[in-house]
Order: sequence, then structure tokens, then C-alpha cells
Amino acid sequence: MSTRTRTTIVRSGMVAAVVLVGAVLLVPGLADRLRSALLHLVGALRALGHGTLTLGDGFVAAIAVTLLTALLPVLLAGASRASRPAGVAGRALVSAVVVLAAAVVVAAQSSTPGERFRSVVLAGLVGVAIGALLDAAWHARHSAAHASGRTRRVAWTLAAAYALLVVLVATAGSPVDRGIHPWLTRAIAAGHRLGAPQWLDYGSVEFTANVLFFVPFGFFVLLLFGARAWWVGMLGGFLASCAIETVQALFLPARFASVDDVLSNTSGAVLGVLLGIVVLGRARVSAAGGQSRAAV
Repeated sequence: MSTRTRTTIVRSGMVAAVVLVGAVLLVPGLADRLRSALLHLVGALRALGHGTLTLGDGFVAAIAVTLLTALLPVLLAGASRASRPAGVAGRALVSAVVVLAAAVVVAAQSSTPGERFRSVVLAGLVGVAIGALLDAAWHARHSAAHASGRTRRVAWTLAAAYALLVVLVATAGSPVDRGIHPWLTRAIAAGHRLGAPQWLDYGSVEFTANVLFFVPFGFFVLLLFGARAWWVGMLGGFLASCAIETVQALFLPARFASVDDVLSNTSGAVLGVLLGIVVLGRARVSAAGGQSRAAV
């Protein structure tokens, strides 16, 4: 596919996205109807059982907002033929401004404007950060190759320690958060008193922790095997999470196997892969720049 064709497709997608967002913002009640449709779909998926989407409705809606806003930096990059890696921060800033503007309009249509504004802003800015990471990884994909020998040796040591930690956490006879449950519950309640969205509950914190827990998985795969192994990091994260949940279901009665854990762990591995591509790409560019200055 040529650059011109790809740019045309992305621009068409951006126009469609703008029309959709405009309709949501300007048509009264459309946002609530879309949210209801989303939750109806979620309810159908929950009926499958096995811990599928057991999260609160508010957090599920926040995830949808995050996924949609993650597309903003990517669409902005694709819409400009002159997009460059240096423009990642600028596109993220423009996307953040769009999120804030949309949050103001959505909040104005809500019966609880303060709560709705904070919810959209938090979920939207997380999405912008993820989109900026994807944007940066896309521009770094050609320059990213392999880590240096010294970096790989350190990475092997850290990866071994991380693998041991994963095994210990996954095979613990009781949930690892049992000891901090009361403290975390009080912290969440304090956050709500300070204005945190109500969907930021124990289940959402646990889901987010599972995402972050698998970020090193994808990152270490990239450091150890190079950028071309990006698919190994993503697929490996999925398979490792499936293996963990299977072990818990078969051999650990006190643990609960969940599809949500597979989704969160795989998401973390994907983010780790993207982060690894960015780090390897920038390291290679910096090394090339240092060699050029040394030659001069």
C-alpha cells in the first residue's frame, strides 16, 4: 500500500471519527444510548461465565473511552504526510486538548457534571498516553533492532528474577492481595472523597495491576530477542496468562481463574512490547548520533 493510499484511508477514518464524536456531543442523549448499548453487549459476554468482564459497568465504559481516545494520536499521525517521530509529543498534546474539550461538552449534558467530567478526563488521558506510545512505537519500528550484548546480559538476569516472581505470584495458595485488601479499600474510599470517579473501585485497581504486572514480560522479550520478535512478546503474554489461569483452575482451589485476567495480562504484554520498540529505537538513534559526533 502506497503512502498516499494509506494517508487517504486514515484521513477518511478521521473524518468518520470526527462526525461520530460530533454526533455524540451534539445529539442529546446519544452518548447515554451508546453507553447502554455497550453495557448490553457486556451483559451478553458476562453470560459466558468464567470470569468474563466481571468489572463494574462504569469501569467497562471507561475502558471503551480509553480505547477510543487511544486512536487520536494515531489518526493525527496518519492524517499528516509530514508526520515525524519528533511530533509524537505534539500529537499527544493536541489529543489531550480534544479530550478536555469533549469532557466539558459531555459533562454539560450530564446530571452529574463533575463526576462525568473527571471520568472522561481520566479515561481519555490514559487513552492518549497509550496512543502516544503506539505512535512512538510505529515511528521507531525501523530503527529498533537488537539491544547491545551488555544490555541483553542484564536483561537475562532481570528476566529470570521476573519469571520467578510471576511463578511465585501465580502459584501462591491464596490471593496475593489478601494482606493489603483492607488498606487498599481505605485508600480507594479516600480517593473517592477527594473526587476520584466512582468506577475507580477495587476491581478496576486489580485489573490495572494485572496489566502493569505483565508489562515487563513484553519489554524483556523485546530486549532479549529484538524488535522483530514483537509478536513473540504479545502471543507469549497471552499464552503465559492462559497457562497461569489453567493452573489456578485445576490445582489451586483458593484461586479463581478469570478471562479478565487473561485480557489484562495480555494487554500488559502488548504495552511492554510497544515500550520495548520505543526504547530500542531511541537507543539505536542515540548510538548512531554518538558515532557521528565521534567521527567528526
